[in-house]
This record gives sequence, structure tokens and C-alpha cells, in this order.
Amino acid sequence: MTSVKRVFCSILLSLAALELPLAAERISFKGLQDVCVDLPEDYLVSGSNKEGTAYQLDYATAPVTAVIRIYEEGRFSSAKEALDTTLANLKAQGPSKEVQWRNLTGATGEFGFRFNTVEMKGKAMASLIPNGKGCIVCIAWCPENQKEKCEPFITSFLDAVYIDAGSYFESGIWTQSLYPEKDEWQEITLTIDGKTINTKLRKSDKEAAEYVVDREFQTMCMYASSQKWKQAWQRYYRMIYRDSFHRLQKASFDIYNELAPYCKDGTDLAQKLLTWTQGFSYEREKTSSDFAALPGMLLGGGSDCDSRSMLLSVLLTGMNQDAILLVSRQYSHALCAITSGHQGHSFKFNGKDYLMGETTKQGLTWGIIAANQDKQDNWVPVIFP
Repeated sequence: MTSVKRVFCSILLSLAALELPLAAERISFKGLQDVCVDLPEDYLVSGSNKEGTAYQLDYATAPVTAVIRIYEEGRFSSAKEALDTTLANLKAQGPSKEVQWRNLTGATGEFGFRFNTVEMKGKAMASLIPNGKGCIVCIAWCPENQKEKCEPFITSFLDAVYIDAGSYFESGIWTQSLYPEKDEWQEITLTIDGKTINTKLRKSDKEAAEYVVDREFQTMCMYASSQKWKQAWQRYYRMIYRDSFHRLQKASFDIYNELAPYCKDGTDLAQKLLTWTQGFSYEREKTSSDFAALPGMLLGGGSDCDSRSMLLSVLLTGMNQDAILLVSRQYSHALCAITSGHQGHSFKFNGKDYLMGETTKQGLTWGIIAANQDKQDNWVPVIFP
């Protein structure tokens, strides 16, 4: 650990000088169900306290250091006080603001500090934990001359905090601070299986979703040559799923209410949605991510295989169906997959058989894919909550 990091972190952490290899990419906290952080890959837990309420992380992929701290209930009167006090104790300066997130008042902020001749820049978040369980504060920083490169990585880290079960299906606090939800809606009309479905999106949904896609793509690209590229892919799609689920929740509800009465079962309903996406115009995005943000697809934008498959995954899980995303670097392709009692070609993940859905060729049903894409080892599963 560099001297800069020692000075900066010693105020926050009573370090046990432990390197704690965690089995998953998510750091969780004893006694706090559903509270965790879905971390970017290639981190080292370079310090922690014995209570398991504070961690320092150093990254091999990016010159980023992060600290996660849980404070007990009653230590601070608000999330903003926790954030401001933490930064003040660290002799870091910068603005902070309150953010409405998860029916609570959280806080986000930016800061800078100087150690000898080294200028550091960073961002931070804080949120109360529901049911009087305390407060979580997360901060991350990098050298100022690396700020542009590392900013997507840092904000992705801050947006990966979960404080309750519902936060697995809603935008992270940083995105919420940039695109606060307002009761400003735009009406949209969808035609599925010959039926007209009226629903709506928030006016900010498309722009906010595009921000998340671009940020997460920049973060994922930092792992292009990493041995953990598969895990980075999975996290990329998990983060998009999390942001998109809430934005498309009303559309999922309205589609289900209109179509379900005419369906034999869940697979029949899923087939109507699969046929619908097969009829989309195939269009590669002109952005670096080459991924169409899901609200834009409902507004009539073009799409390709992974955005269509993700759209199906979000809508179907919103209808309480078991759906996952499958992506393949070898095949440069993506599929949606569902559990079903129907016959068809399936792969097994987590002990379940999943029928694959091909979204880019019209007329195919669940369980039919190209014969030259039949090797399960070439597919990376993305499992959603």
C-alpha cells in the first residue's frame, strides 16, 4: 500500500492487515441481509476491520482505490452528515448533495485531496440502510491525471451498492442523482400478437439508460485482456438489467395484462414476445457500446441480438418468469433463455434446464438455435436476481 493510501485510509479503517479473498464479486456484511456491493473485477481487499464493517479495495485493472464503510445506527442523523463528516475527517474537500433513493434520503458527492505533490480526485455516496440498520458510505478515487479514464469505473462502483431487496431492481444512487425520477411520462403504443398495448415511459428513461449503458461499457472494456473478462461481461449486463428493470416495469405489467388472458401458459406468452422481437429492425448502434438502451427500443429504435435478448429477459422476469441472458464471444451472439416444461433444445445452468430463444431470425420458437452454436461451453450465462 502506498503512503498516500495509508494516510488516507487509516482514518476510516482500523486495518487488520488482512487480505480477504472473497468467493464472489459481491462484498456483503454480516447481519445485514440484502446489503452488498456488486464490485468490478480484479480487486484486492487490502484492509478491513475485525468487525467486517469496513473494507479498503485496491484495483489491478484501474488506478482506483475504494473504501466501503458501514456505520452503526445513531452515529449520524442523515446520510449527508455521514458523507460530509467522513470526507472532512479525511481532509478531503468537495460538494455533496442529498438524493432521494429507495424511499430514503441519501447523498452523493465529489472530492479532492492533495498528498505531497499528488492530486487525487474522487466521488462518494452514502445511504441509510432500511429498518434502522445504520448507514453505508462508499468512496473511490484515483490520481487527478487519470480522472477521465477512471470516472466511469468509479461511478459504476458507486452505483453498485444495494441496500435492500428492492434495490436489485432499480437504478443505483449515482444514476438517480443525475436523472431523478419525476412524474413526467410519455405515452407509447406497442403492437404485439396483433394487439395494441398502451403503456408509458418516463421522459428521462431513454437518456438515463443510455448513460448507464455507455458507462458500463467503458468499465467492461477495461477487462478486454483480463482473465476475468467473462465476469466483467456478466457484471456489465447485470448493471444494465438493474437499471432497466424499473424503467420497463410498467411496460411489462401492461403487456402481461393484455396478452396473458389469451395465452395457454408462460411459454406461450414468452413465444408471443419472442416473435415480436424477431420482427424488430436489425440495426447496429452507432455508439461505442453497440448496445441499444431498452427504453429506446420501445420507442421504435433499432436493435441487435444482445439488446433484444436483454429486453426479453427484463420483460419476462418482470412477469415473474425465470429468464436469463446468454452471451458468446465465440459466436458474437446473444440469446434469451427461459425455464419451461415445453420440448426443445436446452442448456443446464444452476441445475435448471433453459430453452434458448433466438431473437434475430423470424419464425423460430423457444428451444431452436443454429446447429453451429450448440456448444454450451461457448455461452456465458448472465443470471438475474
